[in-house]
Amino acid sequence: MKFAIATLAALLMAGTTFAQAPQKLKPAAEQPPNADEELALAAMEGLMAQSPERALPIIKKVLAGSQTRLVKQRALFVLSQIDSPEARDILVQTARSTDAGMRGEAIRSLGIGGNPKALDDLQAIYNTGGPDVKREVLQAWLIAGHKEAVYKVALNAKTEEEANEAIRLLGVMGATEELRKLGDKPDAASGLVEAYALSGDLASLRKIAEGSGDRSVRIDAIRKIGLIDSDAARTALREIYTRNTDAEIKDAALQGMLIVGDDQGVLALYRAAKTTEEKRTLLRTLTTMDGDVALQAIDSALEKK
Repeated sequence: MKFAIATLAALLMAGTTFAQAPQKLKPAAEQPPNADEELALAAMEGLMAQSPERALPIIKKVLAGSQTRLVKQRALFVLSQIDSPEARDILVQTARSTDAGMRGEAIRSLGIGGNPKALDDLQAIYNTGGPDVKREVLQAWLIAGHKEAVYKVALNAKTEEEANEAIRLLGVMGATEELRKLGDKPDAASGLVEAYALSGDLASLRKIAEGSGDRSVRIDAIRKIGLIDSDAARTALREIYTRNTDAEIKDAALQGMLIVGDDQGVLALYRAAKTTEEKRTLLRTLTTMDGDVALQAIDSALEKK
């Protein structure tokens, strides 16, 4: 059953009905709603069933009135579900607020709404905002799946830290194409390795691992291949281990195999190892991995020839 519009208005614009002594409170999001807030939030649920023309005037009065931050933040969420220029403009205006709680919720709500124009409006807010605002805008773009905006941040970042934050999100978003374009830059940020792993881009990780770039980045790329749970990743690590004589490279490949849980691969390397020292290293790795394969290797090592 829908709330009557008059009842909604009365509930949402009532505010607190008793005086409260000044006290330190947790942020609204960290404490459970009180009785008045629960009633107002229920009214807000009913408001979502109303038409935009009927809902908008009440939301505007709630935002300008005496309701608590929690209720006003829920009003912002309701705004994100209304497809109208006025609703979008209110959210964008609130996203520029000096009230951190309201600003953050408005930015998040713009991401939830996913309106292309609103998402583009966030670019100006990102450009002029501090670190907290930038993080909030990036999260909104993540929610909306707005890869192009996050890519532009990574491309035009003023610091490596800023670039790496955007690159990490691109990895979470699975933005393979955008990450590869960033990888072609001569000054590509170190965060690309993690992003490639998060997005499951084995080809790009292997390109770094087998390239001639910074040694520490190459080793990190080899290790992070282990974060990709696929047969192709397991094969890549075995090949990197087998084709290299560099102890540090082999160790990174072995760590990757440990991460991905490729006990069969380590067993195969153990059986093919030519020196006692290498067999000992591989056996230790197998015992760390536990399981039946480790027992096979242990039994084989203890067997008298």
